[in-house]
Amino acid sequence: MQDACHEAGIIKLRTIEDIMNSRKILMVFTMWLIASAFAAAQTWATFLLPGQGIDWSTAGVGTIPTRTACATLNAGASLTAINAALVSCPSGGAVVLNAGTYTISGTVHVPSNVTLRGVGADKTILNATGSGEAPVLLGSGSVAFLPRTITGGSSAGSTEITLGTTLGLSAGMYLVVTETNDPGYVTSAGSGGNCNWCDGSWTKTGSYARGQIVQVTGVSGNTVSIAPGLYTAYTNSPIAVAFKMAASHAGVESLQVKANNTGYTANFAMDLCAYCWIKGVESNYADGDHAEVSWGFHDEIRDSYFSNAYLHTPGTYDSDVKLVLKTSASLIENNIIERTHVAVMLEWGPAGNVVSYNYTMGEFDSGSPNVVIGGLDYHGAHPQYNLVEGNVMTVFYADSIWGSSSDTTAFRNWFVGTNHVCAPASGRGTVNCSGKNGYYGYQAARAVQFSYLATRNFFVANLVGSAQMQTLLKAGKPIPQANQLEYPAQRPYEAAQLWTFGYGSANDDGLGNGCGGGIAPCHKEGNTATQLLHGNYANLTGTTTWASGMNNILPTSFYLAAKPAWWGTLPFPAIGPDIKGGTGPGSHSFGNPAQNCYLKVMSGSDGGQGGPLSFNAGNCYVTDKIVFNPARVPGFGRSPIEPVSLNLTRK
Repeated sequence: MQDACHEAGIIKLRTIEDIMNSRKILMVFTMWLIASAFAAAQTWATFLLPGQGIDWSTAGVGTIPTRTACATLNAGASLTAINAALVSCPSGGAVVLNAGTYTISGTVHVPSNVTLRGVGADKTILNATGSGEAPVLLGSGSVAFLPRTITGGSSAGSTEITLGTTLGLSAGMYLVVTETNDPGYVTSAGSGGNCNWCDGSWTKTGSYARGQIVQVTGVSGNTVSIAPGLYTAYTNSPIAVAFKMAASHAGVESLQVKANNTGYTANFAMDLCAYCWIKGVESNYADGDHAEVSWGFHDEIRDSYFSNAYLHTPGTYDSDVKLVLKTSASLIENNIIERTHVAVMLEWGPAGNVVSYNYTMGEFDSGSPNVVIGGLDYHGAHPQYNLVEGNVMTVFYADSIWGSSSDTTAFRNWFVGTNHVCAPASGRGTVNCSGKNGYYGYQAARAVQFSYLATRNFFVANLVGSAQMQTLLKAGKPIPQANQLEYPAQRPYEAAQLWTFGYGSANDDGLGNGCGGGIAPCHKEGNTATQLLHGNYANLTGTTTWASGMNNILPTSFYLAAKPAWWGTLPFPAIGPDIKGGTGPGSHSFGNPAQNCYLKVMSGSDGGQGGPLSFNAGNCYVTDKIVFNPARVPGFGRSPIEPVSLNLTRK
């Protein structure tokens, strides 16, 4: 499998050259728009070929309901009392925790169709003193491997599949649709070794790394109706694994979890949860990860503040917000993530998710404090068909450590390319960035990295680099700068590159084998030929590079129909080579509401000086204001609603 992956030259991938040479590009796009109503509805259709993009507009919960209180508890209420109130709360109700501190020595379990709600992340505090999976848990469990053969209907877009047996299957259940790893571009064997657990330990070799979760909408004989349709074709011995969700439509809102380094895996966890959400919370330090979603479907993490961590080293946890284990159609939107190890991580097969309009900064590795790390990381086979839009984040890294990834679309992001590292390097303490306590990482400073196992990605209208990146110093002297490097070119470690392609481990300089435990060689030539790059602005050169023959008129979003209700007064869109009068590279960025909330409302600064800071989502986003008359709370769907002006100062 690994050898086949190294022979990626045999893969028939769509490249810019293929697009230009095979057909006249404008004619192709016109035919798409006329022939396909689906394509006509997708704003990415003028940039991507059919099969390269999906409908991301339904990612997440949709409209998060404002639920009436079924019980209200006061500060000091016990864990037992909180769980008892949640269990007895009728469907569609909310357990409200008033202002104050609640000691949590175990786990708060939020059941289906119930919300756990505080009165503000700066007012309702869960002081986590126990251990286990999480102090706040929605759903539980994992998917047992009981495969059913798919005998038909596994083409891209299909909403009906035929199974060898439908015994015990009914509408409302869920399927993991997957296939044996296609050696052409999917592998669990990476530069760090083989990811035996990348398919949820279903096999001993991670052989089902790529897939998605769908809901069963009907069963007729051996034919199963599903939603959504398949993101891609599954033709290499495809199977379906049926399961039931442990919870659905459960939510947690407007409270804070304060970690104390007592041994929790994450502060918030969603396992086998459908249409579940975390909204307006603060995660104040983390023992392990800040939030993790596994085997999720249409889940959502939004309008929240994830700050600091006890661990800043690689290993079991990365102090991040994480989607894992085929989690599909979920949304990480409008969050502030500071001083973690990695900000957002996708691994072990998440598909069709949206990571959008988040602000990340200040990440670092305490064992290698000069290394640039953070932002969004793909870290285990095989993330696919995920949309990354509108973020201001440290870096994008599709790494090769535990296998492959593909088919990511990135639109209107700002990838800064370095991290502001501030004291303290470990433990809990007020963050200090002054003088020698703060500096910018200069080792492996790469704004966008595609490893040799990251293929078929589509990056459109992004800003790459920053003033911080382009003025990096080592011992008072500027480090070398490059716009783009591709293997086999030598890649200096103490240097800055906007883009790198085809290398292996982070310290792969192109001279060795590129591995860190995997089977050599762990790099490959020709990676750029598998990527589509269009309309990206390079801060180093001050230029925007457009792919020849492609449309230069950019839509506002690849998944939002209009400016969303939570946006406020910032221009929409706020990032891109077509944006004028802002700050950042080429004055092409106004940031995003999460960054504006942090810098202007919370009085934060790059690196996290003084953090963790006081946070209340209602001070930043009109849709998070707590109003005690539910009828007066504005709708929260991603529909074209005119937002209430927040009068926030632009950065």
